[in-house]
Amino acid sequence: MQLIIDQFGMFLGKKGSRFILKDGNEKKEVAAENVSQIIISTASSISTNAIRLAIEYGIDIVYTNYFGMPYARTYPCKLGGTTLTRRMQATKYPSIKMADCVKSVVEAKVRNQIYMLKSLQKTRENINFEDSVNSMEKLLEKLPDMEGSIDEIREDLLGIEGYAGNQYFYCLSQILPFKEREHKAKDPFNAMLNYGYGMLYSEVEKACILAGLDPFLGFLHTDRYGKPSMVLDFIEEFRQPIVDRAVITLFVRKQVDEEKDFEGISNVLILSKSGKEKVVKAVMERLHTKIEFRGKKVSFSSIVKRQARLFVKVLLGEKDKYEPFIYRW
Repeated sequence: MQLIIDQFGMFLGKKGSRFILKDGNEKKEVAAENVSQIIISTASSISTNAIRLAIEYGIDIVYTNYFGMPYARTYPCKLGGTTLTRRMQATKYPSIKMADCVKSVVEAKVRNQIYMLKSLQKTRENINFEDSVNSMEKLLEKLPDMEGSIDEIREDLLGIEGYAGNQYFYCLSQILPFKEREHKAKDPFNAMLNYGYGMLYSEVEKACILAGLDPFLGFLHTDRYGKPSMVLDFIEEFRQPIVDRAVITLFVRKQVDEEKDFEGISNVLILSKSGKEKVVKAVMERLHTKIEFRGKKVSFSSIVKRQARLFVKVLLGEKDKYEPFIYRW
């Protein structure tokens, strides 16, 4: 289970092998062995004893801002993987093999967007996404002809990603209450999507670190101080099947209360306590949903970790090709 510390004045302490969660006069005890992750946001706090207990039990601690985006984590001093993996991230960067990996990730993202649109269109008589879908599929036809290093093809790849994203969100805006994709949300859909992406970001970053990858040494997204470019690369193939599906379902099933689930801060819409609870529940359920994947029944969460390990195998030369995650509804 997750322990979410997200209300003003909340405090997480420790007693023996149990966490003590205090919220005003209320107190709750949770056995450490039952906790998989601790998420701390807003004006709440955690004791050093609770941090040590989490480390002893291998529990991930994530610190997030108002929008649900992680800005720090607490890990044991010994991380996953080896220095060899990180070294290969740097030395393999100019290779054509890595350029092919990046092309496959972009293809996976666009195909997942296409499959999402086709899935939504099936259940709506008066909606037709064919023009957008066809234009996105034509874009993908350009990928095999792109040759060169990542630096040489980056702008073209980002152009495909950007155009496909515009088409995708334009189609979604025809059936959901928003006009365009915004990182600083002014509408409920973008606010929930942003929070969900923050959760996915945390999941992907954890998978990268456990696999031994350097979160800040990416390939498609250029290196910039403080920017976890590897996480931003790796997250792309999971947005639609995990977060988009979870958030869209909340709106389609009319489970969103626009008055109670949101609040405004500096002209930006964020989630209230009830809004966070809904998104957390929906995304976590999606992460733990099991599907058929390469001959086995596994959860989306496990797939994220498996894909990170697969990428490492490509880096180390144990695999010739990176097979991205493409989800067909």
